[in-house]
Amino acid sequence: MAWRIFLTLIACCSMMACNSDNENAVKVNTTPEPVQSESVEVQAVDDNLSESESESESESEFLTQSAPEPECDLESVNLLDFVPWQREEGWWVGEYTFLGADGDPNVSASWPYRYDHYRGFIHLEVIGNSIKQRNVFLYPAKNSSECDSVEDVVGSGICGDNGNEKVFSADQSASDCDGNLSGPFEAFGMTLSTTTTLIGDDTVLYQVRLPDGSFTQNQLTTLPPNDTRVRTAQGFFMGSSTYASYYRERKVTKEEFVQLLEETRQEYNILELDYCGYDSGGNPSNVSCDEHFGVVLGD
Repeated sequence: MAWRIFLTLIACCSMMACNSDNENAVKVNTTPEPVQSESVEVQAVDDNLSESESESESESEFLTQSAPEPECDLESVNLLDFVPWQREEGWWVGEYTFLGADGDPNVSASWPYRYDHYRGFIHLEVIGNSIKQRNVFLYPAKNSSECDSVEDVVGSGICGDNGNEKVFSADQSASDCDGNLSGPFEAFGMTLSTTTTLIGDDTVLYQVRLPDGSFTQNQLTTLPPNDTRVRTAQGFFMGSSTYASYYRERKVTKEEFVQLLEETRQEYNILELDYCGYDSGGNPSNVSCDEHFGVVLGD
């Protein structure tokens, strides 16, 4: 079951030519006689051509060696120069669905809450050449008929009555001067590699790989120019499909974010002591929501 927890953790994390050508042509004029003179004339032209080509090659080699392509200064990258990061930055709220390998809503033994329809609240901040992402996911209570007991919960709630929350953090920085990102992600004593690749102005590919280089998640984000985004993720374990997610999100103001967060907490009947109370592994987070997001959310 540990690997299922690990995969759920990865899923909740929940977001990174030139051509040249050349052409030469040489025309040699000769007369039909005398043959000897023609031979000498052609030889002379060939010698001149050879010298010219040699000088051209030397000059080209000199220019290539003396004018190398400029290296990318990662510290000077401003991610807000790229349209996808302009669209990504801000406060987001979303409706989420998380499916298991069988295509049904995920069922977790360690996190006994519903995955068919839950909500996410995300703040993504762009700071120069890096991004800072802070999430809190809110889950409704299980249906009472699915509870093994009223204590089938995490924390002090009642199964079938109280929902719960998880927080998640992710930080990445520029890996090149094209707006792409990379960064480590620590989980269960392992350092996972994450990369984010921009594909045009409206598409982002986020990938997570295990220490051996095999991928454990591919996530595609589509960013229409209307303050919405759609994310779908595919999860894998040892090459086999293990989960899929479907996230529908919209950008809001900070004030709307706080209001909708509070409304969802009331709807899901989440206890105040559980607000931002657990990390992505279901362990106590030991941080307040203000500490997690790095800003004061309430009054």
